Amino acid sequence: MEFVDMKKKTDENIVDPDIREEAHRYSVRTRMAFLPDKILGDIWYFRLLTLFYYYAFTYIHGFQIVGMEKVDPEQGCLFISRHSTHTADVQATLVSTYHKTGRVVRALVHRQVMFFFPFLRLMGCVPGKRDTAVSLLNSGFWVVVIPGGVEEAMVGHENAYKVCWPENRKGFVHVATQANVPIIPTFMANQEEMRWNPILFLWNLLGLGRLYSSILKLEIPFLTPFLHAVGGLVWFIMTWIQIPIPVQLTLYVGDPVQYDMSKDTIDDVVERCRCSLQNLISQHQPHGKSYRNAVKQRIESLRNFWKGYIFGTIEKMQ
Repeated sequence: MEFVDMKKKTDENIVDPDIREEAHRYSVRTRMAFLPDKILGDIWYFRLLTLFYYYAFTYIHGFQIVGMEKVDPEQGCLFISRHSTHTADVQATLVSTYHKTGRVVRALVHRQVMFFFPFLRLMGCVPGKRDTAVSLLNSGFWVVVIPGGVEEAMVGHENAYKVCWPENRKGFVHVATQANVPIIPTFMANQEEMRWNPILFLWNLLGLGRLYSSILKLEIPFLTPFLHAVGGLVWFIMTWIQIPIPVQLTLYVGDPVQYDMSKDTIDDVVERCRCSLQNLISQHQPHGKSYRNAVKQRIESLRNFWKGYIFGTIEKMQ
């Protein structure tokens, strides 16, 4: 009975007939991603994350978005970004972006993660399947994917701000070109410094991250898939052990990546996307990973805020 009610409520809330028809191609759980942004934003899980993340992002990290005017609000688009080593930024960024823009960005999440955390569907997340992504983009939704995945997250702190995509990660370009939507790189400055993990710090200090990546590159039958699965699981569990650091967080939206599939190959567009994202990172994170600089930026931001507030109050009193 609950399943029938859920299906009925989901269908009723998808008002646009074209979007409803597209959503009916999928299961009820996946169909939730086709709900209007306002409906998703009012779901209990989304409101709960607002308490945990949005206010922390706003008051502790001074979260802001720069460059959102580059995105056409009337068209679907595919955002691409880099994976952090701690994952604490993912849900927080999705929730905070909604409160800043009024748009819920649908995230394409690893299928194993969705299996263990099905409640992520309550905030519009879906398993990373091409057909679902194309349908969402064709329906005018904003979609985000992190092409590097867990492999990029485990390359080590010394590569924290380097784009490290496995060679076979090309699906996101197939999706964007099939839906004929812009591919837009995004990067959140100081995303690595917002958390400190003592276990991952020790892991990198001992060079175990580099050793792990080197073994995976050997592509040893049976051993490589086993290490990849186990390593990913252990890393994910370890990411929950983290200490928040009050750094300034700014989400930068880059220029859309230009492509013409009558002239470009998929590999051409993938490389163009990689370079575009890396250039965006290099532009706004020139000092690399530095807790000192990240905290200093937050202090400067707070100083400017209070200076403006005090002077503004004085002018009103005069």
